[in-house]
Amino acid sequence: MTDLAPSPAHPHRRGLFHPFGLPGIMARQDYRGHLLFVVIVQLVLLLVAISIDLARYFDQVTSAAGGSAFDRAALLAWYLGLRIVDMVTRLLSIAVFVGVLAFELWSILTRRRAIHWISGRHPLRVLMPALAVGLTLAPLQFVLETRWRPEAVLIQAAAKLGAYGERYARERPPSPVWFMSGDRLVHADARFGPPAELVDVDIYRLDAMGRVGEVIRATRADPTGERDVWRFRDATHWSRDPASPSAMRVSKQPGEEVLTIPLHPLAVTYMGVPAKYIPENDLRTIVASGTDMLVGADHHVWLEVRRANTLMPLAMALLAASVSLLAGARRPSLPVLAGCVFAGYSIHVAIRVFIAAGELKILTPFAAAWIPIAVALGGVVIAVTAAAGRRWRA
Repeated sequence: MTDLAPSPAHPHRRGLFHPFGLPGIMARQDYRGHLLFVVIVQLVLLLVAISIDLARYFDQVTSAAGGSAFDRAALLAWYLGLRIVDMVTRLLSIAVFVGVLAFELWSILTRRRAIHWISGRHPLRVLMPALAVGLTLAPLQFVLETRWRPEAVLIQAAAKLGAYGERYARERPPSPVWFMSGDRLVHADARFGPPAELVDVDIYRLDAMGRVGEVIRATRADPTGERDVWRFRDATHWSRDPASPSAMRVSKQPGEEVLTIPLHPLAVTYMGVPAKYIPENDLRTIVASGTDMLVGADHHVWLEVRRANTLMPLAMALLAASVSLLAGARRPSLPVLAGCVFAGYSIHVAIRVFIAAGELKILTPFAAAWIPIAVALGGVVIAVTAAAGRRWRA
């Protein structure tokens, strides 16, 4: 009796986690190839984005330096470094998708995937290098979202460089501002600080009928360090006389007086700056304060989005790698390729749509942040399910 060898067209398939141990040569090559293609795509996207940015702000940046050509070149290089941090944060997930997808298509066209299937490796192991790429880039995405991007944007704002220098210059507002919380209206000339302070402050307290019951005017208000407690200087009080509702009683408090305002000093410091550009620790402090004066839904949404976006490179890498599961070792059909490209672009757009819905309070912060991630991972599950029953042939 002779032993029967498995047909080359139908090689024996080893389990997904067999053999145990370190990844093989092909897995390591795939991992390096994925990273290389992601870096190349990211560089191409950066070149395009930087070219567009410099076309508008080159003269502004170079003229801000003055002096010698070396000073202008140094400031331009510093500005570009700050802009690159911001751009990479926004483009990393789409660069991961395009890079991994391009490598998978290259592997199919060069017959690398044919070697994968003929070797007897489990088909789903093609996802392992993509999984490793996503896990490698997840910490980078988190640091970019929580630290480097906010710092880069605020530095540009403080130096009045580029678009952020125009939009979020850290100077006092040109006119007094109004903000409201519950039964209190505040009108003041805000100084961002830090430490933040309010100048020429007017506080209006409303009664149950929505009428002004008390007015407090002070020359200045400073935070005391205690929650919702501010120190007012030279305050004057106008309060409604219960015996004569049409009359107001006036009392003056020379010197300092401690009053309660549901307003966190950091909310004043970052007034006018979108929540996505506030450093992580300060954003957490603002949200944890529990106040709603100068604190909107976007603060709560972006605190959750930053955590969710950490997994976006992982989701995008797995979604792009699933093209190999759908195509096998053959050249992918146009519908398969178009579907994969459309899926990645749709997720990229959906992230912004869901964030906007969260900021408008249409969705909860958790739903706005995590639904795009769930949809992307759901697409991977669908691809895996569709591939599970296939007869894999080279």
